[in-house]
Amino acid sequence: MARRARVHAGVQRTSSHAAFEKGCYYFGLESRRIPVGSDWKADVAAMAAAIDDNTVLVVGSAPQYPQGVIDPITEIAALALDRDINCHVDGCMGGVTLTYLARLGHEIPPWNFTVSGVTSISVDLHKYGYTAKGASVIVHRNKKLRSYQTYVTDNWLGGVYGSSGVLGTKGGGAMAAAWAVMHHLGDEGYLRLTEAAHRSCQDLAAAVRDIPELVIRAAPQATLLALGAADPAVLDVFAVADSLWRRGWYLGRQGPPPSLHCTVNAIHDGKIPAFVADLRLSIDEVLAAGAAGEQGAYGTVE
Repeated sequence: MARRARVHAGVQRTSSHAAFEKGCYYFGLESRRIPVGSDWKADVAAMAAAIDDNTVLVVGSAPQYPQGVIDPITEIAALALDRDINCHVDGCMGGVTLTYLARLGHEIPPWNFTVSGVTSISVDLHKYGYTAKGASVIVHRNKKLRSYQTYVTDNWLGGVYGSSGVLGTKGGGAMAAAWAVMHHLGDEGYLRLTEAAHRSCQDLAAAVRDIPELVIRAAPQATLLALGAADPAVLDVFAVADSLWRRGWYLGRQGPPPSLHCTVNAIHDGKIPAFVADLRLSIDEVLAAGAAGEQGAYGTVE
């Protein structure tokens, strides 16, 4: 009888990006999703309890996408360090922003390679790097860890073949465009854009707090904000999103719990009052009509 293959596990929170589920599915790993705490951050004790001898990776986010809070990366990385396993930080949303917020004097919890135990970090340049899609980045703590990402073979008749990732042939256009944008903006440009985005997000949070029909899921620690209904039985936030769409505003829809997601960036600087005015009109419209909406999907295969 053949011995059953050992399945290795990755431990992450329910707020970790869906792409980790995709990766586990592709590579035959068990995904262990741990509920977040009441503050929407990782429950480190619960993550520790989910780790066993087959665990190969723990994941934290800075910030996580759904509610925009930063996981306790120092504590999560310590779990990995104690067990000699990998710790990945999903910095796709915050990799640029958190760096510049810290330089602007804002207090940012430790999240990057200054934290012992963090072995890799991902950053999406098409988000707060303000570049076109197609040039995301993953960085490793050292060259040895980086080497596991690459694949090289000469076991065919065409000579040595090397590949830097799962994707084989890829165009250089997106990378060249990202390089051009980042050099055009430079440090001063990113400081300016980061401050504008942060200011806009804080203005939006303050405005939402003044609307009794709404609640903020968590105080934004970067530039992401999620809002929901103070009483879901009275107000359907997905119907509010429908109404806002008719007024020219698009908000992400997510859950559980039913929420609207705002990715606030520099282009929203000065536009928050206009948005909030339409938000109030949309709430009134939905309440008057008793309207309902649908959640929709974050991504599709169409």
